[in-house]
Amino acid sequence: MDKNNKFIPWFLGFCDAECSFISSLVPRINKQNNITSYRIFYRIQIGLNIIDRSILDYINKNLNNIGKIYDYETRQESTLCFISLESIRYLIDNIFTENPLLTSYQSNRFAKLKKGITKNIGGVKTIEEYESIFKNIEEVIPNFENCSQFYLDHWLIGFLNGEVSFTSFKGKKDVLKPKISLEHTDKTALIFFKNHLDLGPKVCQLKQRQNRKITYRIDITSVNDLNKICKFLEYRDCLIGNKLNQYSNWKIKFNL
Repeated sequence: MDKNNKFIPWFLGFCDAECSFISSLVPRINKQNNITSYRIFYRIQIGLNIIDRSILDYINKNLNNIGKIYDYETRQESTLCFISLESIRYLIDNIFTENPLLTSYQSNRFAKLKKGITKNIGGVKTIEEYESIFKNIEEVIPNFENCSQFYLDHWLIGFLNGEVSFTSFKGKKDVLKPKISLEHTDKTALIFFKNHLDLGPKVCQLKQRQNRKITYRIDITSVNDLNKICKFLEYRDCLIGNKLNQYSNWKIKFNL
């Protein structure tokens, strides 16, 4: 793929926000209902609210339609899945190995999937064997400094397309004022957003909820910072789907 194609970093940023890299055990059970071994199930998937199905269509089209989209009407969800070994290997070789994910959680989940696929590990006898194979994977530490400005700009657009909220807060006399919020489990990604656009607010750690990961948040309310973000988004013209509609309506509402 053309590395000047803005889709590639946009897609990696969106994956850092929304993708699932799955390497899970599926038990093989004999007639006596005993587990004899485990098959390792590999999958790359992106699940969104059904209102954002157009984003999944956009992604699949740009990846030569190698995935399949499933709609779940009762859950109001749509999921783009890459299940075949051929499609997963294509993504590994042509997308993810050549272009960096920039959140540690996603980078390390991808590294696990990549090891299993490239070494053709299709099954194991025990859970302990599975854990021993994958526990020795060297931790991937993403490095924003090694990426080009072009890559970082469009990676950030993709990441925001998955995670950012265009919202409001009550100011003096209960007057609604515009706010942009970004929340994620990867503090480094939020710090990058703040620094890349030279924004004022600090990245704050939220109170940890029971059985949930620690999350971080940045809230932008100053007119100067909001204008910086709007200028950044519009110059690159990469928000798509329902997020673009949210952004457009938010701008009109607050005359930004």
